[in-house]
Amino acid sequence: MKSLLPTLFWTLLILPQAYSVHAQDWPQIDPLKSTRADVERLLGHTKEAYFALYQLKHGSLFIEYSGGPCRPDRKGGWDVPENVVISISFSPKHPKRLAELKLDPKKFRKVVGGDVVGVEYYVNDEDGITYGIQRGKLDWVEYGPPKKYEHLNCGGPTDQMPRDAKSP
Repeated sequence: MKSLLPTLFWTLLILPQAYSVHAQDWPQIDPLKSTRADVERLLGHTKEAYFALYQLKHGSLFIEYSGGPCRPDRKGGWDVPENVVISISFSPKHPKRLAELKLDPKKFRKVVGGDVVGVEYYVNDEDGITYGIQRGKLDWVEYGPPKKYEHLNCGGPTDQMPRDAKSP
């Protein structure tokens, strides 16, 4: 059974913010399942090798693609074919306040002391969702591989929030 979580997540949070000619279609994109061909069919062709950036009416949509299966000469990545979607990030032009997101504290852990000073992260490892909050407002949201796909991680760095950052 196909997971409804990505579709529900994108529909409730992002779709109302990101309406444009094709924006209603991009919530169908699932990390480690969708391919570049799926994305380009929905949003249009891009020239970049392992990522795509789309400027939508209400924000920027960034999609990262796999460089191919695990190899001894490369650290990190995911053991999936080349051009499979690895992560999806959205940065709204008009960010919502943290309180408006109504994040379930049972599902998200707050992380401080990550890569960027002044940014708080709200991470749901189970579903692969990370919110970046700056000055009390949503800076970006990333949807990456859910925890159930950890066995496909090649080791080394991933784009997910580090699990060893400080949680208050």
